[in-house]
Amino acid sequence: MKLMLLTALFPLFSYSAPNPSKNKELLKRFYKELYVDWNMETADEMLSPDFISHDWPEKGQKGPKAFRKYYVAFKKAVPDAKYEVKDILADGDRVAVRWEMRGTYSEPFPGIDILPNGQTVILKGVAIYRVEDEKLMERWVVSDLHGLLKTIQEPSK
Repeated sequence: MKLMLLTALFPLFSYSAPNPSKNKELLKRFYKELYVDWNMETADEMLSPDFISHDWPEKGQKGPKAFRKYYVAFKKAVPDAKYEVKDILADGDRVAVRWEMRGTYSEPFPGIDILPNGQTVILKGVAIYRVEDEKLMERWVVSDLHGLLKTIQEPSK
């Protein structure tokens, strides 16, 4: 009741509660448009200018431009990469996505010292996103890099 009274008296200080369902739909669209269709222009619409991914190798990079830069290098290394969302859960301003990426390792990727020779790659992981004002603000990723490196070290079958 007090919150409603305050927002009525001071509309500049209105509070918008997180909408988990809306946030979940935002992430479903994000994965479809950016990680399946690879429509990187969508990053400008969906990511905050201050978006930070806490897993990027170069700290301090932020926003849609940094996102596109990272994934241009990634897509060059794995040109047929496709992500599949396995689970998606939302609570408050956070959305957790369990995903799996499959593709072919075709070009070197910065930070990986194993030369590509057409190895099939499978990378599984979980990403947690923070959403604010219908934009992605932050992301934390945990992925099975050990499994990925083990796979690409093996001779291609």
